[in-house]
Amino acid sequence: MVRPFTVRNEKNLWQSEFWGKWITSAIDAYNYTKDNRLLKAIQKGVEGLIATQTPDGYIGNYAPQYRLQQWDIWGMKYCLLGLLGYYNCTKDNRSLAAAKKLADYVISAVYASGKPFNEMGNHRGMAAASILEPVVLLYNITHQASYLKFADFIVASWSNPNASELIKKGLQQIPVGDRFPTPAVWYGPMNGRKAYEMMSCYEGLMELYRVEKRPEYLEAIVNTAESIRKDEIFVTGSGSSMESWINGAKIQATPLRHSNETCVTATWMKLCLQLLRTTGDAKWANEIERTFYNALLGAMMPDGHTWNKYTDLRGVKYLGENQCGMDINCCIANGPRGLMVLPKEAFMINAAGIAVNFYGTASATLSVGQNKVTLNTVTEYPKNGAVTIIVNPGKPLDFNLQLRIPEWSAHTNISINGVAVDNAVPGKYTAIKRTWKQGDIVKLQFQMDVRQYFVPGDSTRYCLQYGPLVLASDKRFQETPFYNYYRPAADKGKIPYEIVADSTANVFLKMKIPFLKEIIGGGYEKEYLTLTDFASAGNTWDAASAYLTWFSIPKDPSKDK
Repeated sequence: MVRPFTVRNEKNLWQSEFWGKWITSAIDAYNYTKDNRLLKAIQKGVEGLIATQTPDGYIGNYAPQYRLQQWDIWGMKYCLLGLLGYYNCTKDNRSLAAAKKLADYVISAVYASGKPFNEMGNHRGMAAASILEPVVLLYNITHQASYLKFADFIVASWSNPNASELIKKGLQQIPVGDRFPTPAVWYGPMNGRKAYEMMSCYEGLMELYRVEKRPEYLEAIVNTAESIRKDEIFVTGSGSSMESWINGAKIQATPLRHSNETCVTATWMKLCLQLLRTTGDAKWANEIERTFYNALLGAMMPDGHTWNKYTDLRGVKYLGENQCGMDINCCIANGPRGLMVLPKEAFMINAAGIAVNFYGTASATLSVGQNKVTLNTVTEYPKNGAVTIIVNPGKPLDFNLQLRIPEWSAHTNISINGVAVDNAVPGKYTAIKRTWKQGDIVKLQFQMDVRQYFVPGDSTRYCLQYGPLVLASDKRFQETPFYNYYRPAADKGKIPYEIVADSTANVFLKMKIPFLKEIIGGGYEKEYLTLTDFASAGNTWDAASAYLTWFSIPKDPSKDK
């Protein structure tokens, strides 16, 4: 990861991002596990990077005549994020000093160039402008005015001619897929719909909002995220085709080239975490859950050692290409950053108390004021909807326990020590304020139905969902959905299902569901199909487990109104 920084002959590639992506996810993993072996590896990586810093402060791999172009500032952003993450983890002043020296280099070089900032990186300057995030984080540590001034300079550059207009278009509620026309060069300077880079800029703007409290910043971010959520995100919780926003939600059942880039998946989760931290709106936790169980885990090799680049909703999973002459690509480096959203999001402290956002077997100790509270969660969720949370404060303590109710759970039963609580609203938090004591037991039972999801505006294409899981057909269990027409055999408005115990390697959930198969010449016959969760489908990563998410129903024009 460090070697490219010792060469400095690049003119247009992005090797310099890989170190920062790896180190930030490794730091998050260390903060979660406290594994000293990992810390030693991180320390070696940080010291190796710092050793490449030039006397003027530059850390990167671009030749002098090509600096501040293409992906150079983008790569320096990731170096800053890694150095600052290490400082926050260890308080090693060498890391902070290197970060300051690098930031000072960027600032002075940008100002000295006299060139519009939006012309210093790809995609209407969004690649370069994403350095906003670590610049604000550095200001938060040092309170050095020059960093805040540069952050404001970056945001102002978004209004330059041919720039991204991230605030203006966000305030105008322009859908992200409609913000700019199709560029002459797709992967070039004028593509203002590049998904990963756009969301990275909004992550930085959220950090600046927390400092400056300008309401238009938050409004632009929320409006943009709502557009992504409504217009772009597929049923599996990711989006994009050819790495850009394309108004994809309404065409997600259409075969799309290079859809659901893992960089987009991880960055959408990170942006949702930013929104959850700032707004406290449970919808963003719902989005994180959907993305985690489907698009993110669906992109990961079962043993976790690598990631695919694109996770299509049908076909065969495959590894992406190696990039920049290295045995890695952007998505392999980014996938773990999505995983590490979960420890930050699962249990959160807010002004009201503790929010429980993610339901999995876990133990967490949190501080409520000066007091420690341990929560132990026991569950097989999302195989079923039963969750038990054991609350253990150090002493009897008054606080709010906020339980996220998934949007899809039409009815949720909650009890405390056997006494029912009946104010659960789908998609919201149920807040329980009481004096909590050692051993208090909270039980939740979510309504885990199999549900039919139609592509927006298309009554002929649908998939099935179970709790937060998207279901898919895998060739290991049957081939017929690839060429026959099926509709679920609902019984009194409910789709029956049976969870099947199975020894197939790396399959999390397997269930049998009755369908009505259309017979040539008219009529239907019942047939049971075996479906798996989307993340398990295709996970032999070859044609043996080719998979299909969308089922088709023939359009009958005689029934058109």
